[in-house]
Amino acid sequence: MLYVGLDIHTKHIAVCVLNETGQLVQRARVRGLEDMLRLLQGLPDRFEVCYEASCGYGHYHDLLQPLAARVLVAHPGQLRLIFRSKSKNDRNDAERLAKLLYLGETPTVHVPSLDVRTWRALSNCRSQVIAKRTRAKNALRALLRGAGVVPPRSPDLWTKKGLAWLAHIPHHRDRPAPLQSPRHLVWAERLPAGRPRAARRTTSSA
Repeated sequence: MLYVGLDIHTKHIAVCVLNETGQLVQRARVRGLEDMLRLLQGLPDRFEVCYEASCGYGHYHDLLQPLAARVLVAHPGQLRLIFRSKSKNDRNDAERLAKLLYLGETPTVHVPSLDVRTWRALSNCRSQVIAKRTRAKNALRALLRGAGVVPPRSPDLWTKKGLAWLAHIPHHRDRPAPLQSPRHLVWAERLPAGRPRAARRTTSSA
């Protein structure tokens, strides 16, 4: 029996293979899932495999299960408690996972079925979309309050009437400019056009 540790990333995968006595047999770094599966299929003996739970861990489990005698998905939080080492890289992580698998000390997580994972993913996606929509609505209301625009009380902003009202809000150029104090107008007339700000401030103080 061989014991395989995998450190899976989007663009590359580190592979470490130990034999039945725990000795290193093979170490590799492949670029994708197809290369990883091809390498595992070429192993000379039956094998068990272990990798850390991350995004897409269920899909990896489905790919590896027909090939391996056993597939274990390691709990990332408990792994950090076990390996309190600063020398963390893909090669070392794959070897550590293989050693835990060989010793039978891998802290694992449960891998739900494909149907359950699909239902959870859709539910999570819906929650995120609703949260983004709520943030967008609140941001728009804040913009209206900041501009001094009071929406009508009768229609909600997100009904057809409310959206029509939003679409016909007058542009700020169409609104009357705020009144300016006479003193401000006097200083504005004194400032020559096209001069730098520092020069304007010096001229006004003179």
